[in-house]
Amino acid sequence: MTGETSRVERFERVQRFERVGDAARGGSAALLSGGVEHSLAWFEAEEGRISPTHHYLAVRGARGAVAALAACYPVPHTAAHRAYAAREVLLGDPCRALTDRIPGDGQGGGERGGERGGERAAAEARLAALRDRLPPAATDTLAVVTPGSVRPGVVGRPAGTRAERLATVGSLVTAVEELAAELSLPVVLFGHLRDEPADADLHHVLGARGYAAVTVGADAVLDARFADLDAYFASFPERRRRALRRERRRFLDAAPGVTLHGPEGLTPDLVQLQLDRYRRYGHRGDAGAVIDRFARAARIPGLKVLRADAATGPMGFVAFYEDLPGRRLVPRLGAAVRADAFSYFNVTYYELVAHAARLGGVRIHYGDSTYRAKTLRGCRLVRLTTYVRSPDPRLNALLRDAGALRTRLEEGELPALAHGTARHGTAPGRRDA
Repeated sequence: MTGETSRVERFERVQRFERVGDAARGGSAALLSGGVEHSLAWFEAEEGRISPTHHYLAVRGARGAVAALAACYPVPHTAAHRAYAAREVLLGDPCRALTDRIPGDGQGGGERGGERGGERAAAEARLAALRDRLPPAATDTLAVVTPGSVRPGVVGRPAGTRAERLATVGSLVTAVEELAAELSLPVVLFGHLRDEPADADLHHVLGARGYAAVTVGADAVLDARFADLDAYFASFPERRRRALRRERRRFLDAAPGVTLHGPEGLTPDLVQLQLDRYRRYGHRGDAGAVIDRFARAARIPGLKVLRADAATGPMGFVAFYEDLPGRRLVPRLGAAVRADAFSYFNVTYYELVAHAARLGGVRIHYGDSTYRAKTLRGCRLVRLTTYVRSPDPRLNALLRDAGALRTRLEEGELPALAHGTARHGTAPGRRDA
């Protein structure tokens, strides 16, 4: 097939489903079995949280089989959950949190402190101006996402020649845009494309169609191929190694009870810890929303909960999935007592490294935020890009301006992408499988 895919051919190639279970039975089952975040169970557990309605668009490739699936969620400005609304992504609480972390006047000291203070004031003014120009009602969104994940909302990678793959992905993107028009949603958003080969075709198609590429963070990934936790510490230069072991000793001196559980480990006394962490990073919510998150996470098979408890109550926890076919650990939830500076990284980081060692060495996906702390502990960062577009030229220009601000603020927090991660050795005990 050459040239632009015709409208008739597109509708023959693309099927729409209202529930992911129906999409699986309609030919997408193989796509929904490749990894925990893109599993049937994950999407089923998330149905009804982002939006009361959802649409799954399945596209057949050049060879006739279902090649990719897009999970689409309408997010109008009246929605209760707006984390994936274009205005919230570009100019909402995450962007406010980024500006708040720029040192203000008098912070940092010296001439540089004054420069950063001016930078913060300029960012705050730019954010306020863009929010005034981009009212919520103008940005009702069709979001293509994998909820609660740093994975894109398009599942699968078409086969065939590059031209065939791009044609298949193009058909899927066109179907998403037509669905948005049908639902009277002026903005289309494709969330969390990764800076990895698997997403290259979708990056290309969206860029060619004029979508604004917006950096929204990074996934911190540790290749935890160590015989044990001590071997992990030993892989760092001496000064860093001493600091990490000191963190570990201070945590162990508190004599926490560290235990591994199934879903029953997500007990009510962890709700406030998780809520406090969400709020620190600019996410809205209340205790009811956290309880709902806990319940949905428990529906996905294989949930594990590592928790540390002291006599006074929980010190911290991390809830994660073992994706053993992919040799990965995928944390889903986690928090620690804020007053104890060493609990968070011991519970949500070092205990996972120890668990990975017991599994024979796997990759751990620590997700976004706290990049400097994670790169100092050996993580590499995988950039996450969200694409937004409106067919309205004026609105699209505003989306681009807003995306440029979010990108500039995010890139300022990702020095490891430009300068490399913390130096990390290959001392004895490190597995190189």
